[in-house]
Amino acid sequence: MVDHREPLLTADEVGILVSSAATAPSMHNTQPWRFEVSGRTVDVILDEERSLPAEDRAGRMILIGLGAATFNLRVAAAMLGHETTFATYPDPDRPEIVARVFLGGRQSPAPPLGALYGELRRRHTYRGPMLAIDVSARVLSLISSSARAEGADLCWLDRNSSRDLVRILREADELDLHDEDRLIERGRWIGGDRSEDGVPEHALGPLPARPAAFRNLSAGFDDQSRSAGVFEVEPRIAVLCTGEDRGSEWLRAGMALQHALLTATSYGLAASFLNQVLEYVDLRSRVRDLVDRTVRPQMVIRIGYPAMTSGTTPRRPWQQTLADWK
Repeated sequence: MVDHREPLLTADEVGILVSSAATAPSMHNTQPWRFEVSGRTVDVILDEERSLPAEDRAGRMILIGLGAATFNLRVAAAMLGHETTFATYPDPDRPEIVARVFLGGRQSPAPPLGALYGELRRRHTYRGPMLAIDVSARVLSLISSSARAEGADLCWLDRNSSRDLVRILREADELDLHDEDRLIERGRWIGGDRSEDGVPEHALGPLPARPAAFRNLSAGFDDQSRSAGVFEVEPRIAVLCTGEDRGSEWLRAGMALQHALLTATSYGLAASFLNQVLEYVDLRSRVRDLVDRTVRPQMVIRIGYPAMTSGTTPRRPWQQTLADWK
């Protein structure tokens, strides 16, 4: 039996693990994580200073981001040859530790998740138009299976449901524009030149020339410098769902999200998020009506083949996120 407290990770391995975890998506790229390494154990810690109390009142999105970071840790560990297990909320005395990843001994060949390692830095949120090319049923099935492997389901919307969702999106956008607290909070993270976190102007993408499945993160600010783009008429949209609404389920949703996104990236696909419809209780209920009243919608994802290159969001140096190593 492996003693997980034994200091067996080298400095290079710790750097690979932590920097890989930090490539995960998070709402407004707040990167709400810190990490502690002890022997072969890595703790994923919620950083409350990077929360979004106006837009993420329930704390759901921050935990989904932390779940995605946890999945990335597992992928990087697999690339290094380690099988992993994990526990959520492992220490009642430290509720800020939301996940603990245990690395087992090295294996040859490496565990299957390691095959996704090359996609970690290729994946980024893409906010531009998609090509009018259908995604094959086989690829959609593989993406769905990736989410299911982590305990969540992707519910793909049909044409009529997608149109209904776009209408709900417009309602959410209008509500956003009249919520001063949201606009102030968003201004802290969105636009301008950013070198370590947030979403810089060059990563916002073009504005739709007509109504589209889109989230304008700079809504309420100056958009004059952004170009217009012709977005797809029939977007491919999926709703990521879990059976319950609690912290451990949100973490699993994040792992499922990242597994699905990395699989999609491996097939040349890109994705963006339309989560404004989930940030209002009544609108989230209407999204639930579009999929299944027995499930809880956690993320709304637009997937397709990108029609252009787009800017990426920055990351902090991984050393800034490593709170402890012993």
